[in-house]
Amino acid sequence: MRWVSVGMMFVVGCSGSSAPPPAAPMGKPAIAGLKSIAVQPPNQRLVIDGASPATQAYSAIGTFSDGTTRDVTDQVQFQVEDATLGAFANASFTSNLDHGGLTNVVAVAGDALATTGLTLVMRQRIDDPSSTVPADAAQKFTGAGDPTRAPDVVYPNDGVLVPPNLGRLEVHFQPGAGNTLFEIGFQNTISDILVYARCGTPLNGGCVYLPDASVWKWLSATNRGSGAVNIVVRGTDDSGTSVGASQPIAVSIANDEIAGGLYYWTTSNGTGIMRYDFASPTETAATRFVGPELTGGKCVGCHALSRDGSKMVAEAGGQNSGQLLMLDVASSKPMVPFPAVARSTFESWSPAGDQFVGVYGDSGATNFNLMIFDGGSGSMIAPIAGTGTAQNPADHPDWSPDGKKIAYVKVGMSNTLQRMSKGAIELVTQTGGSWSAPVELVPALAGKNRYYPAFAPDSSFLVFDESTCANGASGDDCDADTDPTARLFAALPSASALPVLLARANAPGRLDPNASLTNSFPKWSPFVFQRTGEAGSRLMWVTFSSSRRFGLRDAPAGTGDEGTSGSLIWMAAIDPDQVAAGQDPSFPAFALPFQDFTTSNHIAQWTTQIVPPIQ
Repeated sequence: MRWVSVGMMFVVGCSGSSAPPPAAPMGKPAIAGLKSIAVQPPNQRLVIDGASPATQAYSAIGTFSDGTTRDVTDQVQFQVEDATLGAFANASFTSNLDHGGLTNVVAVAGDALATTGLTLVMRQRIDDPSSTVPADAAQKFTGAGDPTRAPDVVYPNDGVLVPPNLGRLEVHFQPGAGNTLFEIGFQNTISDILVYARCGTPLNGGCVYLPDASVWKWLSATNRGSGAVNIVVRGTDDSGTSVGASQPIAVSIANDEIAGGLYYWTTSNGTGIMRYDFASPTETAATRFVGPELTGGKCVGCHALSRDGSKMVAEAGGQNSGQLLMLDVASSKPMVPFPAVARSTFESWSPAGDQFVGVYGDSGATNFNLMIFDGGSGSMIAPIAGTGTAQNPADHPDWSPDGKKIAYVKVGMSNTLQRMSKGAIELVTQTGGSWSAPVELVPALAGKNRYYPAFAPDSSFLVFDESTCANGASGDDCDADTDPTARLFAALPSASALPVLLARANAPGRLDPNASLTNSFPKWSPFVFQRTGEAGSRLMWVTFSSSRRFGLRDAPAGTGDEGTSGSLIWMAAIDPDQVAAGQDPSFPAFALPFQDFTTSNHIAQWTTQIVPPIQ
């Protein structure tokens, strides 16, 4: 059986090819002679107004096989498809109070079913709890429009897409002339949320508003998987003399909550590997996981984690070292005494976590190929022949999530593997237990350096970095070591792939002085998510390091060879179906809110979960 839609009415049909509607309803017994049902009133738009729920009484009109119609309200079961939005008591609907959204009202009797649309608008007026505003703050915004007072929203970037469990999406704005009181609005067809606030966190001449938990719930739960919400900031003085309004900034909320764990390297405050659990309902800040205390004081930087999050391999000591820390994540203890016997600079794990691929081409190197290592002991199993030489060593390996491919860099001008030039992206494929000869995906290009390939979670394409050598072929502006000119590209894993620029993800913020943003170290969340509420929509998340400004915030100070500006971890949504079409698949990036904004952060490695510590 399946339900066949006829306008707003559903009747019974026979087919084995279609699934029933969402949240298959539990109806009342069949009504003799009933042919179809119509729900009245149709397609309602109701408003949840503050603490007052939306309510609506419905009725059901039945059409019978003899052509007659009559009210069958008491003989049908009413329910709402999205039970998080509210519930029925007999034929009367009452909404919940924490979010709105789009759904259907369903009426069922036996095999007869009918639906009609329901739009629940979330209307809220709230004073920001971190501010002290007049009791009649809303009335101050009824004055005449005044463009000279217009605030300017400088973060997030227009068109950004964020996960619903991001939690802490700051709004940065410049206040406009003479304004002391602000209205931050989040509005579309299902949201009407206005927050009244002061410039409570002044920063570099502007203001930072952070939605509290209730506002974020109203916003994210109402709009997940739906259309964009427009953020508009209006400003006035305490007398309400006149009102200026910013240009709208569109923000969309993805359908699925993001999951998994993130481990990244901070180069400041003693250095170390930090981690954050996206699945945690309470965690708001990254915590330090491991640092030089396990390596005799040697810096722990470049690191890789097994997909399941149980193992970490990290290089300690920097360039010309290659000393490996093999770590059991649950116990936070070395799996073998540090350093492991073999040496490597950059690593990537097989999907099963039993092996990893590494490279070493620095002082004392004897094998410049990709090398497969045992995931328990760190001992080398075998090199992959033909992938590197002393003049052109292999670098930056990434093992595809399907286990069949390894992408890597063929170094064109060697120095150390941390600082190499004239890179090309190559690929080997595993067939019948052996690895193929290398295939060139993205060739070396004069005046460019291509490096850091990273496979998307379904292995269908990869992203990589490209730097421009303005100061010569081997200048430090394009040696793959936090290059200012680094930009992200995508490419299919096939010979002579055509690179696609991730223009929106690469783009600067409103207050960035130039486009040299050090967009580097791309890494993927391990899952494929749903972007909208429609079946078939797909979404992936990529993280990268960037020295761009975080709205009103300056980039953190650089350390070591980073120059004056350090980097933060940024994230961007990717529509994978655009890559094959040769179109920019990216959305504007946003700063991950749980990191320390005063430190320089790099190499955000993902796992499917945070393995809990052994008690």
